Amino acid sequence: MSRHTNPLVSHIQQLGNHELNELLLQLPPSRFAALVEAALLRPVLPAGLSLRFEPVPDLDGWSVVACAPRRRLGTITRDRDPNGQVSWRAWTHTGDPVQLAGVGSWRRRLDAGTALAWVTPASEARYLALAAHVRGLPGPQLQDLLAGLPQDQYDQVVEAAFTSDGAAA
Repeated sequence: MSRHTNPLVSHIQQLGNHELNELLLQLPPSRFAALVEAALLRPVLPAGLSLRFEPVPDLDGWSVVACAPRRRLGTITRDRDPNGQVSWRAWTHTGDPVQLAGVGSWRRRLDAGTALAWVTPASEARYLALAAHVRGLPGPQLQDLLAGLPQDQYDQVVEAAFTSDGAAA
C-alpha cells in the first residue's frame, strides 16, 4: 500500500458539508439514490449535530432542539410499552408521531431524539450523515463515485484537488 495520499481523495475529504453535498447532487439520479440508500440505511446522530432536551411544562416529556443554530424539531414523551417498561415516543413539531421502519417507540430518550432528528429536514441529520459517509469511503470507492460526475464537474474537482494540494499548478 502506498504511503502517498491521493490529492483528489484528500481534497474531497476536506470539503465542507455543504460543498460536498452540493457536489454529490451533480451525480446521476440513480447513482445518487444508491449512495443515499447506502449512507442513510439507519438513523444515526451524526457528528456535528447536537440535541438538547428542554422540559415542557404540563407534559411528561421534552422539547427537542437541534443546536448551532438552534432549531426546534418536536417533542418526545415518556410512555410505557406493553410489558410496562419505560419507552419514549417522538412527535414532529406539527404533532405527527415519528415512525421509522415500523418502530414508533424507543427505550432511550436519545434514540427517540435521534429518530426525530432523522425525519426532520431542519435538523440536517441526513445531510451530515451523507457527507460523513462519503468522507469515510475508501479511496478507490470514492474515486469510482466521483467518476460518475458530469465530465466538466469532475474536471473542476480534479483541478481544484491538485492546485490546492500543490501537487500541480
